[in-house]
Order: sequence, then structure tokens, then C-alpha cells
Amino acid sequence: MDRIILYDKDGTLLNFHKLWTPYAKKCIDEFAKDFNAHDIKSEVAEELGYIDEEIKANSTIASGTGSDIHKVFESFRQGGGEWAKSFYESNLQMLADDMVLIDGVETVLEHGLNNGYKNVIVTSDSRDSTLRFIEKFELQPYIFDVICGDDNDYHKPQFGFIKDFIDKHQYAIEDLVMVGDNAADTMLGYDEGLYTIGVLSGTGQLEHLTGADKIVDSIMDLYDADGKFILDA
Repeated sequence: MDRIILYDKDGTLLNFHKLWTPYAKKCIDEFAKDFNAHDIKSEVAEELGYIDEEIKANSTIASGTGSDIHKVFESFRQGGGEWAKSFYESNLQMLADDMVLIDGVETVLEHGLNNGYKNVIVTSDSRDSTLRFIEKFELQPYIFDVICGDDNDYHKPQFGFIKDFIDKHQYAIEDLVMVGDNAADTMLGYDEGLYTIGVLSGTGQLEHLTGADKIVDSIMDLYDADGKFILDA
């Protein structure tokens, strides 16, 4: 059976906390400084989902698009949205430097290729950052395509986020599997019958992975020792 495996990026292929936790702290601190907003730092952090120095599951930072994050800053200070967008763009290199792969990514992607599957990254992050990720870890040979948060006006878990991709290639929904670490991934295409697998390697725990058909510890559990996909075993 031909399969198209849709992988979330942060928390699924990439160590979420090592990347976004320091960025969230820096972003909130700089926002407070530039907008003289030290008195509302905790409110901004809570609205974003950065609480007690941790990023919470299914929060704006954990599963939202860049636009969602910008709207939070704009809600606290006029001009905050544009500031957040500029801050992100000026720190893309820092984000690239802080990227760390989750163990087993290359092996899992290679298993997919060996089985004749297509590996696709489906992320709320920007295309620029996603391509930097692929380039840094030399994943080009393994990745068939990417769908990113700034590619269209939809966002996960809205089915429209991936519908153009599906229509373009005329894939059947039963040939696709979505793998991710929060409800934005596991609820993607829920009403259309898209099979989803939750992973516990990112921000989400069992109770956060609403709609998942299956839950595993990490992507390393997607294939057995012989490189066979768990749904085909």
C-alpha cells in the first residue's frame, strides 16, 4: 500500500523545548522592554502558553501559526503584532542554531522511503524556518514536500490546511497518516477520516492528544525492527 506520512515538525521531528522555550522567554522579555510592558509580562506569557518557564500543550506557541502569535502581542499593545513578526524574522538564525533533531528521525524517514512512502512535513511554522530545518540536517533526500503555516489562510487542525496538497496529487484520504504531538495534529482531518498518530515527544501528553487513532512514545515507534510500518504489521 502506498502511504503518505504527514509529519508535524516541532515536537515530532524536532526537539520542541530546546528550540521554542528559550525563544519564548527572549521574545516576551524583549516585548516588555520595547513596549514598557513589564507589568503585563505574566499576562502575555499566559496568553501565549508560556507558564512557569514551560510551554503548555495545545497553547498558541505550541500549535498556533505565526499569525496567531502575532495577534496575541497585538492584543496587548498596538503595533505588537508587527513587532512580533519582525522579532521572529530577525531571530531566524538563532532558531536555526538551536534546532536539535529528535532521536531516530533519519532512520524513520529512510524506512518510509524504503517502503515506497512519501514523507511530508506539515507544520504551523513558516516555510523559511522549515526549509532551514531541512537544510541544516540534510533531510532533502527524504522529504517529498512541505506544507507550512504561511502557505495559505488555513491552520491546523482545519482540513483546508492540507486540502490543496491532497487535491493536487489526487490522494485518497485513506492513504494518508498524520503524526504529531498535539491536538492540532491529531484532530487534523478528523471529520474527513484522516488517520492520526499522536507522539509523546513534544508538548502533548495522553490527555492532550484528542482524536488520535493511536498514540506512541516517539516516531521511533512507527516502524518495527525490520522497518515495517506499524499499521502494516
